[in-house]
Amino acid sequence: MLNIKLIMIVYIILPSLFSIAQTDISSGSTKTVTNSGLIFKKEVEYRLDDSSYTDVVQLLNLSGKAQAIQFRILINKAPDDSTILIFRDIQKGSDLSDPGWLLDYNVFKGPAASNKASQDEIYVVLYNSKQDGGLLPGNHIDLINVIYEVADLTDPQSDLKTSMKITHAEASTFNGIGINITPSRDEFKIYARKK
Repeated sequence: MLNIKLIMIVYIILPSLFSIAQTDISSGSTKTVTNSGLIFKKEVEYRLDDSSYTDVVQLLNLSGKAQAIQFRILINKAPDDSTILIFRDIQKGSDLSDPGWLLDYNVFKGPAASNKASQDEIYVVLYNSKQDGGLLPGNHIDLINVIYEVADLTDPQSDLKTSMKITHAEASTFNGIGINITPSRDEFKIYARKK
């Protein structure tokens, strides 16, 4: 009787496992990574020159109640970036509609290129002034909005690559306990072309 049960298990479970494994192999997929931490909503975007844009930063899979968040955004600073973005502003998104949320940032601008773009580093701090009034665990899909321009491109070459990158992402609870908000993908790539 035990042998029959063992044979049944082998004939039922092994083909199922094999078909699951084959699905992964045949689809050519590698291990799926779940987005988490502080990330831009998009991974890649195509933009036209001499135009203004807004892109969203999200906070996904937050594991604790965040009272304070700090991070940096690097603009045009990846080794393969063209210096073509012009930072304009950061604004609170709809997930920070509670008036207790305060947003502060400092811009450290690099030398301006002839197109008025520069390699910038923006230090951002978000904190809630209400006692224990932070963001609840979970997903926050409209945390902040980054407003920028793509400079006028004199070079007719299409698809110049640049980026915005999130670094030094940290959060803490009201009691000062750290919460991991490290980005699962830290770079938002932008490809710009002339209109």
